[in-house]
Amino acid sequence: MAQLLADNVTLSYGDSMTVIDALSLRVPEGAVTSIIGPNGCGKSTLLRALSRLLAPRAGTVILDGEAIHRLPTREVARRLCLMPQHPSAPESITVEDLVRRGRYPHQSLLQPPSRSDQLAVERALELAGMVELRERPIDELSGGQRQRAWIAMALAQDTPLLLLDEPTTYLDIAHQQEVLDLVARLNREEGRTVVMVLHDINNAAQVSDHVVAMRDGRIVEEGSPAEVLTPELLRSVFGVACDIVVHPDSRIPVTVPRGMASFNRVNGVTRRAPALRADGLSVGYNGKKIVQEVDASIPEGKVTAIVGPNGCGKSTLLRAFARLLEPMGGVAYLGDREVGAGKHREFARRLAMLTQGAVAPEGVLVEDLVAIGRYPYQRWWRQWSDEDQEAVDRALAATGTEALRWRPVDTLSGGQRQRVWLAAALAQQTGVLLLDEPTTFLDIAHQVEVLDLVHDLNRKEGRTIVLVLHDLCQACRWADHLIAMKDGRVVASGAPREVISEAMVHGIFNLRCRVVPDPLCGTPLVLPSRERTAAQPAI
Repeated sequence: MAQLLADNVTLSYGDSMTVIDALSLRVPEGAVTSIIGPNGCGKSTLLRALSRLLAPRAGTVILDGEAIHRLPTREVARRLCLMPQHPSAPESITVEDLVRRGRYPHQSLLQPPSRSDQLAVERALELAGMVELRERPIDELSGGQRQRAWIAMALAQDTPLLLLDEPTTYLDIAHQQEVLDLVARLNREEGRTVVMVLHDINNAAQVSDHVVAMRDGRIVEEGSPAEVLTPELLRSVFGVACDIVVHPDSRIPVTVPRGMASFNRVNGVTRRAPALRADGLSVGYNGKKIVQEVDASIPEGKVTAIVGPNGCGKSTLLRAFARLLEPMGGVAYLGDREVGAGKHREFARRLAMLTQGAVAPEGVLVEDLVAIGRYPYQRWWRQWSDEDQEAVDRALAATGTEALRWRPVDTLSGGQRQRVWLAAALAQQTGVLLLDEPTTFLDIAHQVEVLDLVHDLNRKEGRTIVLVLHDLCQACRWADHLIAMKDGRVVASGAPREVISEAMVHGIFNLRCRVVPDPLCGTPLVLPSRERTAAQPAI
């Protein structure tokens, strides 16, 4: 086992922005530790320091009794592996080649891969469920498939210490459970020490032996899940009220954040012409169909959520509606016009999209990025106006990013970046808004804020909003209409109560669950069935 601790470390980016001040943490050996806290509190920064990617301005990170920054890079990489929050891969690299890079610390210069290297790669691919995708280029995969490829690379590195920054991001509910089960196996059966940054409180409760709660660059509480994950402490840390629902079978407590939309629901979908429509639509990449002959309607003036497993075509369908992919068959409509008809600028005044994994130009400021949303309204004779500035100001205020206005985007946390990109979409001021996993990288408070904002934009301004979501409970609570997909096809659509059932979840995700009423609004609450671990007391 490896010993890892931070001794009175102060961490910053540049000379003026201190993120963590005089923090000390001893990582429990042979245990699973989860770090939770609001966006920008320093979770990922701490993980970067623990992995030697960020040198402390003061204090020391100690690995096995030695200052980590005094150890050779290759030696550190044999003892400790980090899966970062925003990894990037060379263009067109295949899954297997990416995973093979995890073996570099174990190879000598000019040494070809050994049999043990290949066995480690094979095992990592199998554990991450990526064997069938081993020859696929990374840039052709869905967000969840990419995430599992990066997890496989980390596993191939075969270190006693694993640091995982939001490993369940982009994963559907079934693959989240697989990753958590894998973490538990690596810890219980192989004795590996695992440290994770997690935004999903219930994931942290499920798999952790030790939980560290952070706020404003400091540790406010640490201990067992039962000691830390209480409604009182969660409200103190995140500023959001939570209810506790007990799983009817396992008796595991499940945390459910509250939201405004729960108190103001509109059930059912009125009979109106669809805002978006797909007629026999087929779409894909490099000649391969991902979405296959789909017929789907998006109700005008409602909130629609698209759900389904990784790789089923949710984001691909959204990109087709947004005119980012050319149909391989069939037609997509915005109102009564094909999405490909007319000029791009005119289309962009009617529909805006928040894409998955958007990347900003290096050094661009938050306000400048949000201002890009005003591009469809610019002309050579009409430059920046008071109306444009007001739209940017409103978007920054709505997403809670006003204080970040003059910050470079590449200095922000993942959650902060996500809210800035959402602000850019809002600044576009369109009647139709497509949001591909808008809650990715957000803490529970900001997830609720974003979804409440979606609810507000719909109910008060009548905007048609389409979301791709992996959280089925959020989809049921905040959406009027659900579209469920599997293997590139729509398998069910309708109101949440009509679509979500235990049989449907098992059929689409191959996941056993219980569906109970949401304690606030009565919509379906999906509780995955899982075994209780030693860290989880029953109620």
